[in-house]
Amino acid sequence: MTPEAHFLAYIDAFNRSDFDALGNYYAPGIRLVIGNGTELVGRRAIIDFYRPVKAATHRTMTVLQCFHDGNVLAAELESEFLALEDLPDFTAGAMSKGDRRYINSLVLYDFDGPHYTRIRAATLKREYRPAPRR
Repeated sequence: MTPEAHFLAYIDAFNRSDFDALGNYYAPGIRLVIGNGTELVGRRAIIDFYRPVKAATHRTMTVLQCFHDGNVLAAELESEFLALEDLPDFTAGAMSKGDRRYINSLVLYDFDGPHYTRIRAATLKREYRPAPRR
């Protein structure tokens, strides 16, 4: 399987909230730096971070483009967050139920075989769309 095909399978597991499958893509000592600068170390820390995010929002990632060179894959991603409840303290900014937030990121994935060992994300664009109010 090419690194790009492997990455698309990883994104599919993320979008389905398949945390068991998702954890299998990470090396035990993985380091993840998300777009706001928060650093997470280890499989469990990453899964524990994403569980409540995915419980409070319907978050999906779309791969706009990706390619690899050696043991690094670069991807441009668009994440959509749909708030399932009011989220005054949401990590990407306060949201009310039904609001959407879009974040475009450039992400670098270092890998060793089937495992990602380091992930670094930089935010390119943020867009907030409030839910239509009645």
